[in-house]
Amino acid sequence: RGVISSSMEPPAGTQALLFDCDGTLVDTLSLYRVCWRQVYGRHGFDMADDWFYQRVGLSVRPFVREAFPNASEEVLDGIQHEGMTMFMNSTHLLELNDHVVDVARRFKGVLPLVVVSSGIATAVYETLEATAITELFDFVITLESVARAKPAPDCYQHAVERLGVDPSRCVAYEDSEAGLESAIAAGIGTVVDIRVAR
Repeated sequence: RGVISSSMEPPAGTQALLFDCDGTLVDTLSLYRVCWRQVYGRHGFDMADDWFYQRVGLSVRPFVREAFPNASEEVLDGIQHEGMTMFMNSTHLLELNDHVVDVARRFKGVLPLVVVSSGIATAVYETLEATAITELFDFVITLESVARAKPAPDCYQHAVERLGVDPSRCVAYEDSEAGLESAIAAGIGTVVDIRVAR
């Protein structure tokens, strides 16, 4: 069973470093909060901060459905498209979580580095490009890469299978309960909760 760590340093013998994107490598949450509040407001849902932060780690469709549980798929499609378009048009405002990105920079070329996200591919790649960190990573796993989003283990399982490494000797960096659960369920040996790590 994986160990939740509060140290950013990978233990000796680590075979690969796996990084969540939203909220972990990049502070996308502040921007998503602004975008979704505006879009949801236009559709009659007043999004409180507490409501938003309790759902961090959900991929986008379940997140939209939570706000509009009785809406048709067509309406959900429209709201999701609106929110993601506003986000994509605002990525120049994004800022890095330097204490996490610094780990990736230090281990670039030393260990395999992978982005393991439950985000939509277009948004994840746009986030990495806008913050100029795409080149740090060997490859990127997104929602489209797997059958199930976090907290299911699929995305982490897919990453370690592609790398051909022992999951118990990998480190995952995460910022949400869904992400921590996903990494532990995939057998990742060390899972760093960046909310408390130094």
